Amino acid sequence: MKLKELFQAYDFDEIYPQIGLMFPKGRRLRAQFRHAYDLLLDIPPVMSKKQIRYQLMEDPGASEMFFGADDRDFNGPWNVLLGKEVKKDPKVDLSSEELVANCLLNTVLMGRHPQTFDKDYHDIIG
Repeated sequence: MKLKELFQAYDFDEIYPQIGLMFPKGRRLRAQFRHAYDLLLDIPPVMSKKQIRYQLMEDPGASEMFFGADDRDFNGPWNVLLGKEVKKDPKVDLSSEELVANCLLNTVLMGRHPQTFDKDYHDIIG
């Protein structure tokens, strides 16, 4: 499923609680994440043959394992990210809501957002 389709399949209120669990600061930034989600639903995707692949990964600093996607998968403008296929390895134990929330979080934090999101982005990373 393309990232855009994944976002379209869920209402923001279904995934927002997961944002707060993954990014505690996000608990007080609901409006900013809502704005990002609304923008992502409105932006036309650029189709891509690349993918966002969720897999079992190792945290090099802590030698702990976690489920996630490589940061490089989210390096690009939002419209290009929206056209990427999202894949989940069979051993990845994330609920659909966790997966969508993580995609949103990574898109916001690592992707190249449109200028209309500048103020909200600075609120999120500030």
